[in-house]
Amino acid sequence: MFRFKLPLAAAALCLLWCAATFAQSPSVLYTWDGANSVDDWAKNFGTNTVTLDNNIPGVLTIVETGTAGEDVAIRDGSNRVRESSTASGGLDLTGLDYLEFDLGHNGLGNVDVQFYVQASTGFTYVALGGADVSVSPGVSTYQVPLSGLTAAQQVYIRTVGFSVRDHFGEGNLTWSLEEVRSGGTPLNERYLVTHDVGTSDAGLQGAIVNFTQAAVQGNDGGQNQTGLSHNSSGPGSLQWTDLGDHGIGDPSGAAITWANGTAWNNNSFNERVTDASNYKYVTFNIKATDPLDAGGSVGAQGFFQTGNLFTYQSAGDLSLPIDGQFHELTFAMKNLADLNVIDWTGINLGSHTNDLVIDVDYVRFSVPEPSSVMLLGIACVACLGASRRAKRKA
Repeated sequence: MFRFKLPLAAAALCLLWCAATFAQSPSVLYTWDGANSVDDWAKNFGTNTVTLDNNIPGVLTIVETGTAGEDVAIRDGSNRVRESSTASGGLDLTGLDYLEFDLGHNGLGNVDVQFYVQASTGFTYVALGGADVSVSPGVSTYQVPLSGLTAAQQVYIRTVGFSVRDHFGEGNLTWSLEEVRSGGTPLNERYLVTHDVGTSDAGLQGAIVNFTQAAVQGNDGGQNQTGLSHNSSGPGSLQWTDLGDHGIGDPSGAAITWANGTAWNNNSFNERVTDASNYKYVTFNIKATDPLDAGGSVGAQGFFQTGNLFTYQSAGDLSLPIDGQFHELTFAMKNLADLNVIDWTGINLGSHTNDLVIDVDYVRFSVPEPSSVMLLGIACVACLGASRRAKRKA
């Protein structure tokens, strides 16, 4: 009897959980919701001239006004993540499968269009799906895959857009873009950083000393990587010495933060932002070693800085044993806001008397609690269906 009840209970729990979480990461990026703003969309390149407006609520209207039927490319702002947030950085589409555009025009025939992104810190142009898509009159939904992107590109999308090919037979057209969405099956689990050999910054993966810099031995007082090192022994880890007495009348430990794993380049711009909106937990695999072997524990707070203003949000406080062993500290994220625009993910150490050598092996996001991933994984597959608009899909 018990063997039958457990899978059913797990499946029911997963159905509830998936309904609450899996719709968060695949998301609407732009809707032009009546604020009479083009949301930083503009011409990117091409020979034609266009004007853009949002005079019709829910529609970005693009009017060709140059040489009739010439090519032109349209894209969103390179310093804007999405419509709902003006935070600067790259759009994070890690783990997703496609973009959808509700697009059309007022012509009589089909027009070839190439959907694209410019990705990674180098603005690399990637044609989504490779081949051009034939866009018909009226507005329809066109789905294009993200499979051509590398992991480094998918985590940092600078622009999303479409390139209209020559269409001399149609003359100048008026284009209507009603919505842009990301979609697919998000990951159950995501390692933000692993600090393995060969990862960015020689294993540091963009980690910085965010605040209480005086607590990190060797830090120069700046919000940077000084005082941090890579420990290649064991699993490979980020390492620093957290001082027990750093001479400023505050015994608090350091706050170390990570962004999206992109290399630190003397500023944080290329690291922002991370989208962890479909996850419920963040886990730090971390150890504290006291060279004097005094034992005890040190407090550790998981935190995020999110949105346009780097708003500080605590994910709670846990106790880390000072025993020289790795421990997984798992913090709940479910009551936090703006998790689709995370500027920093961090660990903030509390006060301690002795100097401690701290190692962080990895930072991992997960949907269910880590111990229940295997139990719920199979049942969750059944609840990944998502509703879509009733429009033709190319």
